[in-house]
Amino acid sequence: MSETPYNIAWNIINRLSAADPAELFRKLASDAAKLEPLRKLGLTSSAILDLIWERENQSPTTIGCGLILPHARIPQLESLCAVCAVLENPLDCETPDDIPVVFGCMLLIPEERPMEGLRFMADIAAVMHNPARRDRLRSCDSTEEMLRLFREVRRQRPPAVIASDIMAPPRLTLPPEMPLQEATRMMADIRAAVVPVLDGETLVGEVIADDLFKLGIPEFFSQLKSVGFIRYFDPFEEYFSVEAASKVSDVMNKAFRTFPEDATLIEIVFAISVLKCPLVYIVGERNKLLGVIDRTLLLKRIIHL
Repeated sequence: MSETPYNIAWNIINRLSAADPAELFRKLASDAAKLEPLRKLGLTSSAILDLIWERENQSPTTIGCGLILPHARIPQLESLCAVCAVLENPLDCETPDDIPVVFGCMLLIPEERPMEGLRFMADIAAVMHNPARRDRLRSCDSTEEMLRLFREVRRQRPPAVIASDIMAPPRLTLPPEMPLQEATRMMADIRAAVVPVLDGETLVGEVIADDLFKLGIPEFFSQLKSVGFIRYFDPFEEYFSVEAASKVSDVMNKAFRTFPEDATLIEIVFAISVLKCPLVYIVGERNKLLGVIDRTLLLKRIIHL
């Protein structure tokens, strides 16, 4: 096994064939069981697979950008362990951005040192979110060539987890000129509470479900502590007349919060937990939307590691 820039035991498999995630996980677990830190604990491939599926059943680990990252925290594990595989053929399974899985990584993390797992995940995310690096990863012909790519990423990356490591593609975007009736139907179909509004690739606003409920309700209602004395008032009669004549641009919120790709984890946590932002937008030059982060994704990526 070649030297790596990490305190990690790992193996890399080129051109692995798997028909589905279950077969992929079995093959990765079989290889993981051969790694010395896991052998010392006496963990068999079956035991590893049980731990992986326990985590996977809580929340699928398809990250997006062609990556699936099954992982688990292991008590008494001495060092991070990983088995990475470039897939022979794209894996057809549900992903957050509808991009088929082309790279799998099974990650076993020391339970007492979860940040090591986060940093490794950040390195993989930095590769997969960059099209040039992603293509280079898929074309690697040797383990050493793949290791060189990861060394470069580790040298170039900030030492901390940043926004681009966590973000995911938005499930839905809306154009400003879309009729509001169509927009609300699309939001309802995927149960979206907040949706970004894009003019081309540029973020110009967001539509918030809570704001839609207020359509047609007089402004002074927001100051009331109780609406018991007007219990027979029906706001939806007015709502439907407003909705029928409106476009997305008429109701979108323009006071959304954006962050650059290198925003720190604490900035994102502060925006979501303290400022109560329902959705944080990660943007590049000219407000080009690169990805989004919400509290569910933050829990999935960080707290529920």
